[in-house]
Amino acid sequence: MKYYCIALLSVLSLASSHAQSSLAVTKLGQFTYLEKINDVWGWEDQGREYALVGVENGLSIVEISNPTNPVEKLFVPGAISTWRDMKTYQNYGYAVHDLFSGSSDGILVVDLSTLDNQFPSYWNRLPTIDYNGQQMLFQRGHNIYVDENGYLYVFGSNIGNGGALIFDLKPDPTNPTYVGMFDQYYLHDGVARGDTLWGAAVTSGFFSAINVNSKINPTELGRKNTPSGVSHNVWFSDDNQRVFTTDEVRAAWIAEYDVSDLSNITELDRIKTSFGPNVVPHNAHFHNNFLVNSYYTSGLQIVDVSVPGIMVETAYYDTSPASGSGFSGAWGAYPYLPSGRILASDREQGLFILSSTYPRASFLVATVLNSTNNSALSNARIKFLNGDIDANTSIFGIVREGQAQAGTFDVEVSKSGFITDTFQVNLTAGQVNNVQFPLRPVNVGMAELTPVLEAAKLFPTAVETGGGVTLQVGELLNQDLLYRIYNAKGAQVKMGTLNAAQKEHFIGIDFQSGLYFLKLSSAKGHSRNFKLLVR
Repeated sequence: MKYYCIALLSVLSLASSHAQSSLAVTKLGQFTYLEKINDVWGWEDQGREYALVGVENGLSIVEISNPTNPVEKLFVPGAISTWRDMKTYQNYGYAVHDLFSGSSDGILVVDLSTLDNQFPSYWNRLPTIDYNGQQMLFQRGHNIYVDENGYLYVFGSNIGNGGALIFDLKPDPTNPTYVGMFDQYYLHDGVARGDTLWGAAVTSGFFSAINVNSKINPTELGRKNTPSGVSHNVWFSDDNQRVFTTDEVRAAWIAEYDVSDLSNITELDRIKTSFGPNVVPHNAHFHNNFLVNSYYTSGLQIVDVSVPGIMVETAYYDTSPASGSGFSGAWGAYPYLPSGRILASDREQGLFILSSTYPRASFLVATVLNSTNNSALSNARIKFLNGDIDANTSIFGIVREGQAQAGTFDVEVSKSGFITDTFQVNLTAGQVNNVQFPLRPVNVGMAELTPVLEAAKLFPTAVETGGGVTLQVGELLNQDLLYRIYNAKGAQVKMGTLNAAQKEHFIGIDFQSGLYFLKLSSAKGHSRNFKLLVR
């Protein structure tokens, strides 16, 4: 283990020396450990907030009410295990571990209301389960979940196939009461709401919806294979119409599904991280139409999923100095504290207390049409010249995409057999812009545009700061032209109108040295671009 032989001072120095890359996420505080950690969950009581952190040798409970000064309130030592998962119900915390060495902790139950006591209360429960007439002692579980009705689900246990053991917490929260199980196949993780359990069958490559109205006899309602076939984690939207999955493997996707019809579960979209194609995703959580994801070496990722079928990364925080396809870095993320703080558990770097502005994405739904008959054009390319969108149209001629930036963007649209054209679109954060891009087939109808834009000339193309350029155009056919000048980063720095009565136009340029772009546009949005070098 990385920190076994390192002094605490060295650990703190190492943690503080890592310069994190971030977008719209701020670090509020950090709590480090001598051993590696795993998952994290949160709990709040009368304005005080806590993190429940799985450590390889026990459970740590840290008060983060003052995020700049987190304080460990309790550490419950336990079996040595890489995997430890925890959840809460009322004022109780529950934890299980998997593939331990030594004696089992069973289900650890902690009375969180006693954290201020000199000796907080906790219990280790090892229930006996009747499995097909055989009495079996519960020893381990990989993950747990507690639903809104007070049922505790334990996934990947040592009982049977390791499906889902179901316990009722209501009779005695300190001693979970076994009430039934789903054991058709192994479940690595899961969540439940109402009468439906969503399970991630990691070794089978699919997620499933399971009817748990009868806790004694749960039945599968539907299933769907995930993109990389390593179905690690599943989470649901607030309206129960969508679920999201992660595949815990290199270069895997986080995927979104429409589950309104369980007989026809449909994938809507999928996304990776901007930190590279080979990173491993771990856990996804839905919060206020965002996904808050732990992404191993990439740290924390926030994805806007407010528009079904268009997933857009809008924020991130890299907790780890590691990179690539390994299993170091961020294991868990918890976004549900009342304060809005986000808890992220980095295996080596410890607990991070973060905050985010949760920026909304800007969305584009664009249709590319044949301008001669308005038929949809498939496999046409839509490329933002000063933005992130670069995609080809579907068989229906449509692109549904989004990006983190809002503003005005130049869009190049192209397709084999058609004249490449440039358009301008305005995108607003949190909104969907529906647009159409007509393309002219080669050798069809450019008479109105060609004399103006094709004949345009720029003298000179390189000028001194404070000088200017002369733009010479042919007959304007009684239409004014619009010009815009952008810097190398795509920001507009100047604009104006060219009067139809003039053939030559002087444009003064008083910019800093660098490369600029001048865009000349017709009234219908067709355009031509020039490069300008200011010295």
